[in-house]
Amino acid sequence: MTTERDNRVSVIIANRNDLQMLLVTVLSAVEELQGRGEVVVVDNSDEALRPCVRALLSGQIKDGTVRLFEQDRPSSAAAMERAAREATGEYLFYTDSHTMIGKDTITALLRFFRRHEGEPIAFVHAPIQWAHNSRSARKLSFRLHRNPLGSWGKMPDRECRITWKGMPHMIRKEVYEAIGGYGCLAANYVGWGGLIPYLGIKPWLLGYENWGTPYGVSYHFGEYPKCCRDTVKYRVYAAHGDHPAGASHAVAAYVCGGEEFLRECWASAQMGRYFPDVEQALAFARQIGESERQWLLAHQKRTIFDLLENPPWGKDF
Repeated sequence: MTTERDNRVSVIIANRNDLQMLLVTVLSAVEELQGRGEVVVVDNSDEALRPCVRALLSGQIKDGTVRLFEQDRPSSAAAMERAAREATGEYLFYTDSHTMIGKDTITALLRFFRRHEGEPIAFVHAPIQWAHNSRSARKLSFRLHRNPLGSWGKMPDRECRITWKGMPHMIRKEVYEAIGGYGCLAANYVGWGGLIPYLGIKPWLLGYENWGTPYGVSYHFGEYPKCCRDTVKYRVYAAHGDHPAGASHAVAAYVCGGEEFLRECWASAQMGRYFPDVEQALAFARQIGESERQWLLAHQKRTIFDLLENPPWGKDF
């Protein structure tokens, strides 16, 4: 019989100016955990909104269900990394502040890990139901080099290996630490743009696998209608820290594949929107990502080119 300790989960949430859905998301996590874990929220909101977030979560904080931390400098990657560092669970389940966790989603992912005990699995992605028609959602196809890293719009109908790391996901904390966490993307505040493709590639290079499952479901509540934008303090960043969000694509490509891969990704990832030429993108990526690139070279089991030419995830994704 599996004990509570065996099942302990930390639901980690990075929040940015989200007062409408945060409490709903947190309460759905509390309901789904059934006492098996904790919710860790890192609030990356504008300073004026933080008292509102504290007030919203005050009841959950008081009873010990939720632990709340605040982070000043804008970066969703850094907020998620902080939440992962603060988490005490054996498993980390990441969802964002506007994605309600459906019944049995966490339970199903725990069962998946038990069935695959001892296998080199990193991220396991749960299905997501888009509860809106979002312009940003329609862009969630990551085209790097010759192979797509997947789209959140295509959901697996069976357990299968996938190329990407999506949201929501679960990972063992020890594996998260073994792959170096969110790495230079979080440490240098380059933001959200390259985080998902970067963490899709990195586990495969290090000998781990990403999986998708058809089990459980979560509900993503997206952007407000255009007519509401002027009256709602929306959750997006005008810029992720000091750099445009898309700059992290350059860093991700350089860290995972070096200069050659960044050059090959230049056109497909549309980095020209962020840099005047590829040489400046390369200089920027080197400055931020060189130390992690060297770390990855020392640890990886495959090259990015081998991975893309001989994909171990099959042809479905």
